[in-house]
Amino acid sequence: MKLILMVFFTLLSACQLKPTKVVTQESVPQVKTPGAEILQQNPVLLDVRPAFEFNLAHATGAINVRWEDFSQQGANARGIPLADKMAMARRLALIGVDLKTPVVVLGKAHLGQAEEGRVAWTLQLLGVQKVYTLNANLVKDRSVVREAPAVQNKPYWSPVDKAADKMMISIVDFKSALLDTKTVILDVRRPEEVRMQSLVQSKKNLATFKSIEWKKFFNSQGSPSEDVLKELTDLGLTSDSQIIVISNHGVRSGAVTYALHFFGWKSVRNFAGGYEQYGYK
Repeated sequence: MKLILMVFFTLLSACQLKPTKVVTQESVPQVKTPGAEILQQNPVLLDVRPAFEFNLAHATGAINVRWEDFSQQGANARGIPLADKMAMARRLALIGVDLKTPVVVLGKAHLGQAEEGRVAWTLQLLGVQKVYTLNANLVKDRSVVREAPAVQNKPYWSPVDKAADKMMISIVDFKSALLDTKTVILDVRRPEEVRMQSLVQSKKNLATFKSIEWKKFFNSQGSPSEDVLKELTDLGLTSDSQIIVISNHGVRSGAVTYALHFFGWKSVRNFAGGYEQYGYK
């Protein structure tokens, strides 16, 4: 009897399954965009989609962030970046980002509200040099199985002082720019939003006003689209034009500012407070 029991328990333990190690599948997307190509360099992946969507499926090693994490919380200042840029840099260092780290920001492309472009703009604001955007759907489905790597912290670093001056404009300077005939105000909201409220309605403003919806600055793959450059040229704008981009609270306008800087348009700044802040002044 003992022998039978020993044989039984031996067979039972042999049939037990070993614990399954959960891994994520990964592959480089077969698309030709700067963001896809940079995946070959093992960049830091920041995923800006809502937490629910991120938890359903995301790229190996991606870190879920929100654009609001780096912005003020006041009702009339949601689009304005945190005043303490060192605090933003420290937070990024803890998730593996420094000034020279290649970063790909993943989002929902045209189905979103330009959140990935806003985060990319924030990184540029701090002086991060290699920043790309990409549709998260292109990299969440994987083919090569490997474990997600642990986040490698970076030493604390200081933001580039002059980077912010090239990327954004304050409410005070924005008001002055409205009276400058050399300034171009580029409104990147939806056409119906522009019709409802626009700075061009004020006769005091001397700046030139143009409107192109933000989605035209990005392709369906989530990367900056060169197609929009022709439309800008048709509107009389060049890479030397002094452009201030505006939206409701600096998210879509931040994305467009990022895209134009990506193409080498250096005289472009985001009015991060947007109409939301301007309306309170």
